[in-house]
Amino acid sequence: MRILRDPRLVSGYVYEQPVDDLPELTHCGEALCGAGHHMAPHAHTGFEFMYLSRGEARWQADGKTVVQGPGDLYVAYPREQHGTGSRRNAENQQLWVGLELDGFGPDGRRLARRLKRERPVLLNGCESLEPVLRGIVDQVVNRRPRRMAAIRQWLNTLLVLLEQRLDAAAQEPGARTDWVLPHSHGVQQALVFLASNLDRRVSLRDLTAVAMARSAPHFCARFRREVGVTPAAHHLLRRLEAARAALLQPTYDITTTAMQFGFSSSQHFSTQFRRAFGESPRAWQRRKRSGG
Repeated sequence: MRILRDPRLVSGYVYEQPVDDLPELTHCGEALCGAGHHMAPHAHTGFEFMYLSRGEARWQADGKTVVQGPGDLYVAYPREQHGTGSRRNAENQQLWVGLELDGFGPDGRRLARRLKRERPVLLNGCESLEPVLRGIVDQVVNRRPRRMAAIRQWLNTLLVLLEQRLDAAAQEPGARTDWVLPHSHGVQQALVFLASNLDRRVSLRDLTAVAMARSAPHFCARFRREVGVTPAAHHLLRRLEAARAALLQPTYDITTTAMQFGFSSSQHFSTQFRRAFGESPRAWQRRKRSGG
């Protein structure tokens, strides 16, 4: 483990080649960065996937800049120089993992080809990836029995979720998958607020106040224009995605998951889940836990 040292870094660490028998996992880590954090340009031999759990981060590669918000996943490509650029970052918390995707068999090679073909740089609405990344880091840090099997399971789940998110992004007119500037301030504030409240429904009045909009209709029109869907539809999908990720954990059943993410009943949760993903949560959970 290498402890990250920086005057603007509250805490941070990175594991290089964390598992001897798994060279495809090149590195992983986490950092809590104070305002003003700067990262010099650097590159990796494989892909790097960086998730932002809170705050805001600005990344630069090839002279182009992308702004990352909570729940967004930043993708750095093999041998691509990337860093924070000339402007320093705001306070944020990051989780990241480096992968040589070609080493993960047909699924990894397929995902690598797709990423290189479509070249997404920023994927939003990736909250379901956070528990997966934390699971990988947890197994790396704590050398438990059977940790190799656990890490492989987490990595396989990560590949599946990345494919799902790419599929969803291709169908969402408001998805941010290329070099972009931030949303307008009000919409960005609303997105951050929604991502931080996945355990309940959020009222339009609260969202309008957070966005400091002059009226609810004005806010809704702006949100739909910039994001592509209504605030309620966006928040529902984010909650369903987070719930779907939670169902991978053995301690979560359908009722517990429904309550955890603010659905009025397990029946209501199941109905919304089926509409969004085409199958019931019980069928999806059974299929995934059996390796389907």
